Amino acid sequence: MTDHFVESEVTYQEVRPNAGALIESLRDIGYTMSSALADIVDNSLSADATKIAIKVASDPDDAAIGIIDNGVGMSAPELLEAMRPGSRSPTEAREAEDLGRFGLGLKTASFSQCRRLTVVTRRENVVSVAIWDLDVVVAKNAWVVEIRPSADGIRFADLVGHEGTLILWEKLDRVGLELGSQNFLRVMDEASRHLELVFHRFMKSEKGRKAVSFELNGRNLVPVDPFAEWHDATIRQAEDRRVVNGSTVTIQPFVLPHRNKVDSEVEWKKMGLWDGHMKSQGFYLYRNRRLIRHATWFRMAPQHRLTQLARVRIDIGNESDADWKIDVLKASASPPPAIRDYLRKLIEGLGGKSKQVYRKRGAKLTDENPLPLWQRTKTDNRISYTLNEDHPMVAAFAATLTEDQENALGGILRLIAAGLPIEALYHDMAENYTDIRQECLDEAEIRVSGLKLIDQLRKMGHDDRDIMAMLKVVPPYAGNERIISELLDQQKAGK
Repeated sequence: MTDHFVESEVTYQEVRPNAGALIESLRDIGYTMSSALADIVDNSLSADATKIAIKVASDPDDAAIGIIDNGVGMSAPELLEAMRPGSRSPTEAREAEDLGRFGLGLKTASFSQCRRLTVVTRRENVVSVAIWDLDVVVAKNAWVVEIRPSADGIRFADLVGHEGTLILWEKLDRVGLELGSQNFLRVMDEASRHLELVFHRFMKSEKGRKAVSFELNGRNLVPVDPFAEWHDATIRQAEDRRVVNGSTVTIQPFVLPHRNKVDSEVEWKKMGLWDGHMKSQGFYLYRNRRLIRHATWFRMAPQHRLTQLARVRIDIGNESDADWKIDVLKASASPPPAIRDYLRKLIEGLGGKSKQVYRKRGAKLTDENPLPLWQRTKTDNRISYTLNEDHPMVAAFAATLTEDQENALGGILRLIAAGLPIEALYHDMAENYTDIRQECLDEAEIRVSGLKLIDQLRKMGHDDRDIMAMLKVVPPYAGNERIISELLDQQKAGK
């Protein structure tokens, strides 16, 4: 049944939101300190800032955070509009380099951490000041902003130059201060690491763009490059540009170097970011060079050990926000259906490329070891490891045994091989690769076993040059060339 009504009978009644209730609700969108600061930095970069300084006062009784930039600043009418919740529609066309989206970031990001937001901005040396105080809004139950004629008495205001803006957070009630200033500083340290990753492409010059300097309480922030482009062994695949719903998406895959190609533990951990290589694999989505999502396969594939060195950079413009479902926090996104199949196939290809890095390493470990104690055998799709009964040391010992004893030794060796903890090794190689330490022999043990092995190899017809070449790559003698050389000379002298 269809309702019939007369157009002239329709009336409209404005229903204004309750200011006190709604502004308190806006605090709970889901920001963390890290994402809130990143949202403020977006505004600074959109204002063409080349210097961004974060000042932190950590005294629990008088704590404050100031974000100061040297951008173009705002006029008084522009400032008032910027203080309006929902100052711009998300469907509105924006400048190509604009990092905003909903016209909410300044307010909601700030309210999520503090109850008093002050903005001091200067353009052409004219100062404008506006203040949101949530306690005042709640008390008056009205959307009221305080306007001041000067910045006198406002903390950090003297740091704003001829042009620029200060965002000041006071009445910090959601930053962990209830647990003390040290906890607050820990939260800020985590936030600084977040900024070093999210804005790493702004912190260094890129394609004709000058680097933007970032600092926190005088400490320069250092860009964190998740693709390890500084390393010669990083595999950089060609960029692929695809048009999705009329917008260009640029995709470039990277495969990081294997551990044996990295000189130091520090550098290896740097490549693994903070969570390690396993959890850092995946797509890294950038909107106007600003990182939105990272270390995710967008639920198209699991995080797997064989793809833990694979990372893919995806660049989109702000015109693609709706297609990629960029949220208010600019911390969530999802690929449009038109490109999901392509990305899924890309993951499969990267799995193969990453496997090659490991397979080359595995082949090197087995093929270049002329005296393997463990034998790697692959039959169809099954790989097994067994103790090598033909190893010169094992064979020499077996030759001293009776037939029954030799059969018993073979059974023990097979029992040891069958008890190899494959699942534990698999887990540790994926999660704790750098923490694994192989059992080592001390110098006395190396000398005793080395003498016996050298004797067996000579009996097999190997000369000293061959023996040295073999033992240089065979654990546990690899890296102990001095001892091996002394043992060769010792046996040669008949001692």
